[in-house]
Amino acid sequence: MSNPKSRSRHLIDPEIISAVDLIPTTDLTQSLLMESRRNQTQMMPQIDVTQMFPVTFEERFVPSYFGGPEIRIEIIKPRQLKYEKMPLYYSIHGGGMVLGSPAGDRPANALLAVSHGFCCVSVSYRLAPEHVQPSQLQDCYSGLKWCIDHAEELEIDIQKVAIGGSSAGAGLAAGLALFIRDQKEFEIHHLRLLRPMLDDRTSITPEHPYAGEFVWTRQSNYFGWKSVLGHEPGQEAVSEYYVPARAKSLAGLPPTYMNIGTIDLFIDETLLFAKQLIFDGVLVELEVYPGYHHLSPLFADAHYSKEGARSSDYALLKDLGLL
Repeated sequence: MSNPKSRSRHLIDPEIISAVDLIPTTDLTQSLLMESRRNQTQMMPQIDVTQMFPVTFEERFVPSYFGGPEIRIEIIKPRQLKYEKMPLYYSIHGGGMVLGSPAGDRPANALLAVSHGFCCVSVSYRLAPEHVQPSQLQDCYSGLKWCIDHAEELEIDIQKVAIGGSSAGAGLAAGLALFIRDQKEFEIHHLRLLRPMLDDRTSITPEHPYAGEFVWTRQSNYFGWKSVLGHEPGQEAVSEYYVPARAKSLAGLPPTYMNIGTIDLFIDETLLFAKQLIFDGVLVELEVYPGYHHLSPLFADAHYSKEGARSSDYALLKDLGLL
């Protein structure tokens, strides 16, 4: 199934190359959105993590602090508590701002709960284009603030709070971290950004010669950003809470872990964001994986996938003082 016109297939790591044939790349558009959502729901069945791991699973509907609709969150805890007060990992799912649900992150969150004693909370934020920013920011902030306000009930330690996500979830996590920094109502202590979607301008810049050919393309990225912003990407005066790469300063963010593949569309914006974090005095760990595309996490046993799991957990535990 090799495409002789492919510009970057020869660069894909052999351990993960099969994904580009099993899941053909399609540019996401409004006309394909509903079908894509249905397909994704079928690919991600409602996994019962309580049958896979010794954890508890609870669904809650919590109030918006902005007068919006109630927000659904999922709470996963280990059955055997490791700490009197659990560290909190607040998870924001990916999906290009227009797809996805917390279901995709359940196994990873359950593993984190069991392995390291975390209370893991995932937020089901409103999707674009039906809802534009600040809907996503407000939902993500409200879910986390509810957890902080109900720390005793959840048995969590508000001095050990991490937020993170992958792809669009990582972009939303970075924007949320900036908002939390400026609101000064509470603090977070670690930020995990996996293959982060950080900059709307990537979707209108000239096509990268090698990155973004597979899985999540420049056109899909354009659709995602236009959907969530409610206007054309690249315009001036866009809030850094919606587009974290627009931030004039990243000073005051917590220690941050980032990883990205060399042929992922988001490679350049990730490198630039890491550079800005360093310039602004934020501790950052950045890992760049050769030949990795946006679906690399499907291959949990691949070398760099295992390396990413190990190093991201180490950074999380170190920054929360759990080592």
